[in-house]
Amino acid sequence: MANTTCDCPAPSCNTTTPVLPEAVIKVFTIDFKESDITELMGPRFEEYKNGKVKIDVSVVSGFDTLFSEIENDARLGLGLFDVFITPPTIMGSVAPYNGFTDLTAYIQENYLEEWLDIFPGYREIIASYNGKILMTPFDGDLLHLFYNKEILDYYNFDSPRTWQEYNDIAEQVHGKIFPPTNKTLMGSCIGRLPQCAGPYWAMQVLSSMTQTKGSSEGSLFDTKDMSPLTNDALVETLKIFEKQFKYGHPTELEGCLKINMPAMKDEECVLTLNWGNSFLRNLIPGKLGIDRAPGSQKVLDRETGKLVTCTKELCPNAVYYDDIGFVNYAPYAAFGGWSGAVNGNISDEKKKLAME
Repeated sequence: MANTTCDCPAPSCNTTTPVLPEAVIKVFTIDFKESDITELMGPRFEEYKNGKVKIDVSVVSGFDTLFSEIENDARLGLGLFDVFITPPTIMGSVAPYNGFTDLTAYIQENYLEEWLDIFPGYREIIASYNGKILMTPFDGDLLHLFYNKEILDYYNFDSPRTWQEYNDIAEQVHGKIFPPTNKTLMGSCIGRLPQCAGPYWAMQVLSSMTQTKGSSEGSLFDTKDMSPLTNDALVETLKIFEKQFKYGHPTELEGCLKINMPAMKDEECVLTLNWGNSFLRNLIPGKLGIDRAPGSQKVLDRETGKLVTCTKELCPNAVYYDDIGFVNYAPYAAFGGWSGAVNGNISDEKKKLAME
């Protein structure tokens, strides 16, 4: 800090001039991620750089706009922003135009130990393109089951292992008044507003029937010939959805993730699906249950397009239960979580700061 002098009585003359930032890092993301940057990441980095770098955040509403702006920047080589905070699904549209900076050398030289601590699927597939590290994962995106433990315990239910059990529990508790809170219960709470997360809920259910041997075989399309893996599996998915909706939140079609979380916080919702980090604040302390997303006892026979009973041979990764047999699970990463990327069309000096 630089001191200035003035002809005024102390202490008012002991003024200081603030340190002006020497550089500005422009971050581009979606509107609901803004607070993560302005309240957490940005201030920490500005403090780390002793005020010499300022973080400036620009946001847009909607994934379509976010993706199109990032892709246009890459195609035209604009360099309008320095850092992108985005789902990594955009990478395939940006990487061919060198829109993201290769981070491989920087990470290997500075953060190799931390990098190797990330699950292989995220660092080798989701964050990389043609062997180059182009993004850094901020979080995973596996969908999980969330439930109110107090309510399930009261009615003597265990955490649902299958979609059938999920719907059975939802049906049996829906509309009941829960004595300890005197609140009317909703069996399931999943926001289904169009243009929201609906495809993710669908893929979570569908993949538990179509993918039995790992992600390399595909869950929506067969990786051998790109034929769609729908048939009876998609019909069964719609039947499961129909029952979830019947015993679900009354405004599911009108809301997105706000349907999933507030009702759970208010202790009116019994079951929901959501991202693993959605309940970090533990909305109902001591009562929040978290488990893997349910699975399926039936899986798709890819030759016939029909559903068949899951066996050890058909579902080598399935879990066996004495009372219901084999259940196939397919952990679903939705859009891969949130990741950071450095614009490939900015100066080397800016790239170095952005990498930090």
